[in-house]
Amino acid sequence: MQKILIGVDGSEHSKKALVEAIKIAEKFGAEITVVSVFYPAPTPSAHEFSHRILEDAKAVLEYEKVKYKLVSVTDTNPSKVIIDMTREGMFDLVVVGSKGAGAAHSLLLGSHCNRIACESPVNVLIVK
Repeated sequence: MQKILIGVDGSEHSKKALVEAIKIAEKFGAEITVVSVFYPAPTPSAHEFSHRILEDAKAVLEYEKVKYKLVSVTDTNPSKVIIDMTREGMFDLVVVGSKGAGAAHSLLLGSHCNRIACESPVNVLIVK
């Protein structure tokens, strides 16, 4: 296992998912790609929120000394973004939380994790 993709949205479940992804990465020496996907918004608030989520993830990853990449995507279909990234990036594992941050801020977790689990070409770890 060399590459892990994790979707984050700032929810407690996605924070737990990041912790699990780090454990796996440390065990296998894998690189983690953290993606934050937010719906297009007429104001910069969604982008700022995404940036803040990625900065929080970066702090944890640097503390744990794990190789990582951060990606922010604006799209209306978060699960498709994750699935496409999985295929294009040749990831070995996808990690997501079981529930997202809610309709106001969320993107990818909750019902999206079901679609990702069903359509991903690789194994998906859903963290509660």
